[in-house]
Amino acid sequence: MNESILFKGATVIDPTSGFEGQQDVRVKDGIVAAMHANLTADEADTVIAARGLWLTPGLIDMHTHLRDLGQKDKEDLESGTKAAAAGGFTTVVAMANTDPPVDNSSTLAVLLARIQERAVIEVLPIASVTKGLQGAELTNMVELSDMGAVAFSDDGMCIANLAVLRRALEYARLTGRRIISHAEDKDLSVGGSLQECCGTSSYGIKGIPSASETAAVAREIEIVRLTNAPYHFTHISCAASVQLIDRAKQDGLPITADVTPHHLALSVDDIEPFDSNYKMKPPLRLQSDQAALVAGLKDGTIDAIATDHAPHTRMEKETVLEDAAVGVIGLETAFSICYEKLVASGALKPSHLVELFTTKPAQILSLPLPTLKVGLPANITLIDPGHRWAYDPRSGASKSHNSPFAGRLMTGKAILTVFRGKIVYRDDTYLSSRNNGA
Repeated sequence: MNESILFKGATVIDPTSGFEGQQDVRVKDGIVAAMHANLTADEADTVIAARGLWLTPGLIDMHTHLRDLGQKDKEDLESGTKAAAAGGFTTVVAMANTDPPVDNSSTLAVLLARIQERAVIEVLPIASVTKGLQGAELTNMVELSDMGAVAFSDDGMCIANLAVLRRALEYARLTGRRIISHAEDKDLSVGGSLQECCGTSSYGIKGIPSASETAAVAREIEIVRLTNAPYHFTHISCAASVQLIDRAKQDGLPITADVTPHHLALSVDDIEPFDSNYKMKPPLRLQSDQAALVAGLKDGTIDAIATDHAPHTRMEKETVLEDAAVGVIGLETAFSICYEKLVASGALKPSHLVELFTTKPAQILSLPLPTLKVGLPANITLIDPGHRWAYDPRSGASKSHNSPFAGRLMTGKAILTVFRGKIVYRDDTYLSSRNNGA
């Protein structure tokens, strides 16, 4: 790999090393070749004027649905990883609820081969906890871990049988991998489309109570208490869930949690009536829940941010709300939404936000910690925190367009992404304008 890139005058933000300050950074032959306050450009360098821009380790999304295998009309490894690169991500962690699910060595082998052939960034697979996502018979977790599964999850399906969950945690502990929980009591949420509250009841649509999440969180915490095995709650959305996780951490339990950008930025009050782009699980909650999620990030109760990028076809979304598919896309908007909500508002420092997208996901999944260091692979995201841009999902890289943020004017954007020394995304319009002094 011979590409040579010189970032001049960037503000380097590296939570893993703790460094934050202005540096020139040269990338060459796939690695960070030099970092210094004043590097001289070589003839071979592609020079990026980066003064005023953030240079960070490549972002990590620990909850992505890529749909490859049996649902390529929604997303595939190429389109999904290009969308991720456009959002500043150099690593995504792919959920197992594909068609067929990643519940055996043959399916995982096919997925790994396709990742090698088609992905433009790193894709790390998650395997399912139970066969067929049925919550009954465990997969061969040791074999799947040895093949490269970085975690286990029946995402979209809660393991209701606590005896099965106990055995799963005991096996997962043997592998050194973490189980990721979609905490939902299906009996409480069945048939529901939106948060259960006065506002949504006026639509004549069955609601989903917050207890559908918090009841599941509470009972699963007790199984973690029994096994002392590492456990992760994904897309936490309720104030009561934050309180339960906080108490569990105070008790010393090995529990972590993440939150999505859409649960941070939107509440039930933002829903456009009968618009299925606002339909997801867990549903958008109350403004008081939003505030609790932000507070949970600030005090460390919630450990990371993950997109839960869930692409669907237009036909699946543009139908009666009750029948519409569940989920929204989010890879290309995640950083911008969180920058506005958390940094521009003054809630978090820039380094804390970057940590939530880099160091923290890596720690949770026991991955090598992302850092900008001479001699290490060059996985880099260049961000303009002040860039104002309008999001149009139809012009994005994802095959799907099901976003509640369509048409939204945003602040902050990844404008160049480097994976293993190669530029995998660049905003040419932005960079041309910047280099021309416009």
